[in-house]
Amino acid sequence: MAIWWVFQNKSYPRSRAGGYLWAPMKDKAGHKKSHWETMAEVQPGDIVLSSVERKIVATSVAKSAAYPSQQPDPQDAEFWAGDGRRVDVAYADLPRPFPVDDLSDLFPLLSEDAGPLASDGRGKQGYLFAVNPAAAQQVLDRIGRQVDVDQILASAVEADGPGPVTTADRTQKVRVGQQKFREGVIKLWEGRCAVTGVSDQRLLIASHIKSWRLSNDRERIDPHNGLLLEAGLDRLFDEGLITFADTGTVMISLQLSAADRDALGLSPDLQIQRIPSKCLSYLQFHRRNTFLGESTDFC
Repeated sequence: MAIWWVFQNKSYPRSRAGGYLWAPMKDKAGHKKSHWETMAEVQPGDIVLSSVERKIVATSVAKSAAYPSQQPDPQDAEFWAGDGRRVDVAYADLPRPFPVDDLSDLFPLLSEDAGPLASDGRGKQGYLFAVNPAAAQQVLDRIGRQVDVDQILASAVEADGPGPVTTADRTQKVRVGQQKFREGVIKLWEGRCAVTGVSDQRLLIASHIKSWRLSNDRERIDPHNGLLLEAGLDRLFDEGLITFADTGTVMISLQLSAADRDALGLSPDLQIQRIPSKCLSYLQFHRRNTFLGESTDFC
């Protein structure tokens, strides 16, 4: 699954209302543009970040691959007529637009290759750009500190029609799916925290190893993509401050200070005793894409 960054600005209200992305095949001189050709690479389930005036205003889900289409809106057709590509999108408005400048430490990653930003953070001239996978998880995590991105995206997928979706649009179907996932994870880990053995269900969280937003439909409901952890360990795992080797050994990020490690009681003795084999690929993904850097030397 890919993460895309689209510059919409003035066209955003009409694209959002119509539930689509659209780009022409060629400019008026008959030339193709790489930032339009990317439309052909979008696949259902991909996530799209809508950028308007240096703010991310929506995190949305592609509902279709690109298909041939004339410009859907008459107002925009005045500027871009002729053949184009359209992608149907379930728009999910953020309750508070997220400033692009809050990603300043990620500008180097977001400017690599065909990324959306220049090295100084300015938006590139163009429409649709791929987000570097090394930056994609961090961008979504930053937005997720302000709003439940997974819940918004889930609501967008389940919503009918092209209209915008916000946190208030959480559907019963999404909640049922989440409950089934939790029940499957609890059964897989025999009702106990995978690390500490705590069994009080009030203290346990069934969390995705490969986050919901980066998983496909099958992975989102796969119990093997879940860890049952005590709430404190779950938060550390979700933030990428700890992860686990295939042997179950805890790996602690050096971004967590020694004082905080001691205060939290993190030590090399923490270990998952039994890891189901089907969980290993998800843990490998977590180590590569979520875990924050190198680990302490005892891991």
